[in-house]
Amino acid sequence: MNYENKLTQIITKLECDLDKNWIIIGDNSSGKSELLYRYVERRKSKVYFIDAVNRCFNVREIRLTEEQLGYKESVETIIKCRIDKEFFNLRDSFGSQGHIERLYQMYSDSLHNLILRYLGIDLHFEREKHGEGFGDGNIQASVNGNVVELSNGYQGLLRIFAELIMFCEVFEEKGTIVIDEIDEFLSPKQSYTILQFLIEQFPDSRFIVTTHSNDLICGTKDCNIIVLEDEQYQLLDSNDFTTNTDVATLFKSVFGHSRGWKSDKGEMDELLRKLLEIKLSNCWGDENERELQAINENELTLVQKVIWNQIRGWN
Repeated sequence: MNYENKLTQIITKLECDLDKNWIIIGDNSSGKSELLYRYVERRKSKVYFIDAVNRCFNVREIRLTEEQLGYKESVETIIKCRIDKEFFNLRDSFGSQGHIERLYQMYSDSLHNLILRYLGIDLHFEREKHGEGFGDGNIQASVNGNVVELSNGYQGLLRIFAELIMFCEVFEEKGTIVIDEIDEFLSPKQSYTILQFLIEQFPDSRFIVTTHSNDLICGTKDCNIIVLEDEQYQLLDSNDFTTNTDVATLFKSVFGHSRGWKSDKGEMDELLRKLLEIKLSNCWGDENERELQAINENELTLVQKVIWNQIRGWN
């Protein structure tokens, strides 16, 4: 099968099976971006697209009054801009003006509630208070009453949530939502839960996402998986991958030859997978921490480093 036939067949499957959510994986030369571009361009009137570069949430662009509510935007103008060659995979955008934050009053309550359900935190935006006569301060974020600077992870979540609320509640649309690199900037724990959470919170929408996260695959149920491999592809079921060991095997098949998986590293593979399973089950102890600290990063293969970093990053 050649490259063009592969993309054509996958797009046809995405168009035909409208009841399933889809996860697409593959290395950076597998054609993921081209696949998404063609699919969205072909069905731009029936999908909502959140590009990998649409992850910024600039607090200073927020409007806390309703003065901006006369500003008109539409799904059509948003998607038209995002699939333009000057923007696709290159520049952040939100329609003609480019700042979803300026429409904050349209989705503020829903965003607050969604963050509370997902992260269990009370997130608010308010203007910094200066002394009398010094004018208005900048907009700042507070979490549980404490002023914070939003990390890339927080911004990524806020942006995805705000976009989905705009599409489903403000624009009152239903349909397919395409998110490129959904786990971008997210922690391993958030990657594990994010897609399943979105599926449950937005039941009238269907999701097509790309990812490099085996946590996301392990944490998501009832999805089709498309594995892109050179000029071929596979169709799999996420329900067949219930542990990180299962997903590690899948990632070996996708990235193994190009990323240097070594079959003689079986002992280290087993140790890393054991430690990851213990971390995920919240049974981590001092002995496990000593085992982790004893591992020499320089002796790991690239795939093993992925698992090693996941163990270290999971809180």
